[in-house]
Amino acid sequence: MKLMPIRWQVRSLAAIAMLFLTSCGLLPGEQPSNPLTGTWATPDRNQVTFRGNDIVLTPDKGAATTMGPGDCNGVYKLQYGRMMTGSLEQSFPSQPDLQSKLKQLLTKPEYPVADVTCDRGGTTYLMLDERRMIAVYRDAGVGGLETYSRL
Repeated sequence: MKLMPIRWQVRSLAAIAMLFLTSCGLLPGEQPSNPLTGTWATPDRNQVTFRGNDIVLTPDKGAATTMGPGDCNGVYKLQYGRMMTGSLEQSFPSQPDLQSKLKQLLTKPEYPVADVTCDRGGTTYLMLDERRMIAVYRDAGVGGLETYSRL
């Protein structure tokens, strides 16, 4: 019985698999990185930090708050992904100025996003490029817009 060649083949396959995963940027148990992860700030120095399953909000002159179900009357949801922007540009028919700003900023058909629902409102964060992000706030059919830069 020749066990040595079989062990060598198994080790070779394991080494090749590890090289493949490493070259793709993934290791076993790792998720692909989220491009929004990190800290972003407004011109007024308010900050938002994306940390996997939670968001930390830090006002310019205040204490940091980690958002979660306790802060949102039990209704909290955070989803990361990509979003087609066409429908977002039409989401605020009673606010033509906001629609116009969104059309000017959103020049690509889709963007990486983090969508946060808190109680009855929410925020969609769209990463425009490596250094810029916008937050589109929505609450009871009314929207708002804020710009962020990566720190």
